Amino acid sequence: MNLIFDFGNSLTKYFFIQDDKVIDRGSFISNKFDDNILAIKNKRSIEKLIYSSVIDDKREKLSSIFKNSKVISLRDKTIKLPFTNEYKSETLGDDRVALVSAGLNLYPNKDLLIIDIGTCITYDIVTMNKKYLGGSISPGFNLRYSSLSDRTSNLPKLELKTPKSLIGDSTEEHIHAGIYYGIIGEISYNIERQKVRFPNIEIIVSGGGSNFLLNKIKNVIFADQDFLAHGLNHILQTNS
Repeated sequence: MNLIFDFGNSLTKYFFIQDDKVIDRGSFISNKFDDNILAIKNKRSIEKLIYSSVIDDKREKLSSIFKNSKVISLRDKTIKLPFTNEYKSETLGDDRVALVSAGLNLYPNKDLLIIDIGTCITYDIVTMNKKYLGGSISPGFNLRYSSLSDRTSNLPKLELKTPKSLIGDSTEEHIHAGIYYGIIGEISYNIERQKVRFPNIEIIVSGGGSNFLLNKIKNVIFADQDFLAHGLNHILQTNS
């Protein structure tokens, strides 16, 4: 039995995987690690554990709690990745390593553009020859909302909402339309440019924010909720 942790900025997700199938999953607020970890440990017998983290490194804590399990961090210097990295590897985030691995595992022998929509929107390019070329990062939905309210005097703080139209009829609708269609335009432009370079590229869209864009972006694959977990499990298998 493998245990997968994805430590995000606000939410931590965990997955129990047996024979490449997710048999159980859950989540907790990331700053509540100590309140949740023992209950997760006691759920099942764990042979191997791997985690990604965009916050602090949990290696020491996880190793002390899961003493009878093999614990692997994406930050281990000796870790083997299922792709070659033409990027400055020491600055490549754990989450992006996992996403690229997931794409290669589920869609082998294809050029891939992987778009993940979370706190930030990340774009990652990996070739059919398993070469990771790099990508880009921009603010996600919530960051765009908060920046408008935090850095201006009169614009309100709003929650994400699908706008009625590209043309709003109130300040609130203007903000919703600008953020929502601005992100759609950004993503569409990235896809267009990469298709010039890689005509047969496969586009994968993942992350919690992707649910708001269903049917708004054409000719893409919307990944399921376990996409990143499968990427981490693929790395775990590569290092077994």
